[in-house]
This record gives sequence, C-alpha cells and structure tokens, in this order.
Amino acid sequence: MRRLFTDILLALCVTCLVACSDGDEDSGGYIPPYATDLLVASTDANGKIVSVRMDDGVTYNVASQNLSLSAKDTLLRCMATYTHESHQPFKIHSIVPIFTDKPHPANDIGVVVNGQVYQDVSLLPRHPMKLISMWKSGGFLNLHLGMMTTDNGTHEFLFCEDSPGNYSLLHLRPMSDGSSYTGHLYMSMPIPEDLEQFTFTVRTYDGDYTREF
Repeated sequence: MRRLFTDILLALCVTCLVACSDGDEDSGGYIPPYATDLLVASTDANGKIVSVRMDDGVTYNVASQNLSLSAKDTLLRCMATYTHESHQPFKIHSIVPIFTDKPHPANDIGVVVNGQVYQDVSLLPRHPMKLISMWKSGGFLNLHLGMMTTDNGTHEFLFCEDSPGNYSLLHLRPMSDGSSYTGHLYMSMPIPEDLEQFTFTVRTYDGDYTREF
C-alpha cells in the first residue's frame, strides 16, 4: 500500500498531557534521585496509565498515580522522569509520548510535489539534523536529535527501509521555519523481529552518518 509522506506528521511541540506527581516529597530533607528514560506506557479504555515497561523488560504498576495520556487502550513509547528506590513505589513525575513508527519501504512512500504524488526514491526528503546519540534498547532503535528551529513549525518525519537491513530517517523541514536555536527531540523505531544486523543512517549537517548494529 502506498504511504504518503505528508500523512506522517510530528510537530516539535507534541500535543499530549504531561502527567506530574501530586504532593510534595518531604522526607526529612532527603530528595530521592530522579531518572529520565524511555519506556512503554500501557493505557486503559479511559486513557489512564496502568503500567509502564522499562527497556530492561521490568514492568511497574502505576495505576494508583492517576496518570493520563490522550491515547486510550494502547501502548505508547514515552519519555518519563521518575523516582524509584528500594522498598519504595515506582513514581512518575512527568511523561510525554515520543514519535514512534515502523519503517516503511522506500518504494512505497509517496511524495507530494506541487499537489502531485510521486513515487520516486530520489525525491524523499532528507533535510539535515544534529545527531546527538543513537542506541538500541527495549527492541527499539532510539534517536536523540537536535532540530534547528525558530517558530516550532511542523517538521515531518518517517522511518524508511532503504533496502533489506538498511534503514534511515526521512525529515521534511518546512520552508517557513528558521534556525534560531536547537530544539531537542527523541524518537524510536521498532526493530523488526528476527533482524540480527542492520544499519541506520541520519543526514547531518556534516553529511550522512551511518551506524551498524
């Protein structure tokens, strides 16, 4: 099935509900250490988060914390800040979904140019990004990227399968957006099952960067 690149949108400011902890943590002046990690959140039919699965495979129940996200009855890849110590419950202080999507074959991606749809691999947008880090965890290929922006215009992203075992990031930058500062964002691509080795490429301001996994 042909997939239009313009149908896959990711705004810099993702519309979501950030869930914060309630109450003060007053433990006689002791402040527990905070950690920030990617994880998978599970929501119920009302959008309440019932549990989170860390990338090491451990699952924690958080139903009692009354945390909500916009998506209902689903699994969401998120960035969360939390505290967790021995004999203490796992407590989330903030959580926000990040862009996650399966890779799409390059030949199946349609590109809209002047109102016309073309299926031409050479037209796939690969505007540069700042690559801060890239790593595997929890069955995902994770990216920490820097995006030059001025007004947080809607940038479009898609994970592309250029050829079997070779993947890349597509990035369409709106012409109206400037480059006054760097905005940070995270995204995760589910790694196809039974894939033992692969490469991933990001176009940076210094050219294409490819890493083997």
